[in-house]
Amino acid sequence: MRVALVCDWFLPRQGGIELHLRDLAVTLREAGLDARIVTTTRGDPVVEGIPVHRVHTPLMPGAGFAFWPGALGEIERVIREEEFNVVHAHASVVSPVAFAGALAARRAGLPSLLTFHSMLHRSSFFLGASEALFAWNQGGIVLSAVSSVVAEQVARWIPGASVGVLPNGLDTRFWRARPNEPANGEIVFASAIRLSRKKRPLRLVRAFADAVRFVAGAPAMRLVVAGSGPEAVPMRRLADELGVGARVELAGQLSRRALRDLYARSHAFVLPSERESFGIAALEARTAGLPVIAMLASGVRDFVRQGIDGLLARDDAELTRHISRLALDAPFREYVRHRNASVVPPYDWRDVRATHLELYALAAARHTTARG
Repeated sequence: MRVALVCDWFLPRQGGIELHLRDLAVTLREAGLDARIVTTTRGDPVVEGIPVHRVHTPLMPGAGFAFWPGALGEIERVIREEEFNVVHAHASVVSPVAFAGALAARRAGLPSLLTFHSMLHRSSFFLGASEALFAWNQGGIVLSAVSSVVAEQVARWIPGASVGVLPNGLDTRFWRARPNEPANGEIVFASAIRLSRKKRPLRLVRAFADAVRFVAGAPAMRLVVAGSGPEAVPMRRLADELGVGARVELAGQLSRRALRDLYARSHAFVLPSERESFGIAALEARTAGLPVIAMLASGVRDFVRQGIDGLLARDDAELTRHISRLALDAPFREYVRHRNASVVPPYDWRDVRATHLELYALAAARHTTARG
């Protein structure tokens, strides 16, 4: 079976969806499928053994994504010429290429899936208005989302649509390879986010500073943030202004191995973003054995249960309280850490791949029924 993974963005651009698609293509190819990337991102034709069809289309000035007409025609040409059996489109916040891929699959008479990777919000109105174009509810295409939060959003904007959950995956053996035995002394809170306004890194610094003041130095606390982005300088300035500059470490972009090493010497993980559709960084930390603090509004709630795998905050004040609690309440912190280190979350790529294969079979069956 030849599978087209259609997306607006792919490597060498670095981000959550790009890395997810790389890992998905690798695991599908390991299962014997000929998974290939179809994208407008410029780069090499082969990435880590994965064939990449780089579609060249006119670019919208200042935006960096393809015009719809050009993307649709070129993607449809690639899909027909490469004789794909299934088209799996992956939509993010602004995704003309992903939607063009779904429409191209329909025009080519192929089974197709569309997975939503981001919170919808501003773009949601497009889904209901596009019923005439895509015929979401008339069979053929299978709709899914990376978390229950996003699935609920999609279902609200496409009346009557059936939207499944198709989560991200990870290599659980890799993340559990190093036992989580943090050193005594400072209580270390780790985070891994893109340092952009959407991810709320400044709110993380404020919540940490408030927690430091609350515990009044007993115990000592440290925040280590992995990631890069435009908010790095404002974060450093804010930490200094709030008197916690010496306690906040900006580690920059880290490899997965370096992140695993960071988690091994940390006591907890914090993810401050509310518009987190899934939260793969939180899942990696949870798999490594760390208690996770995240926002209740995010997709993290699919794999972090309140008081069991970590703590979920309803607002910023509660985010501060949760950080303070994990710093002060050593028995609770150790209970969660021990449990997370003992129980593997059900998101290993072998299981997630099996779900993908089930949905590919469902798409083929729906396509056959729709044509009949």
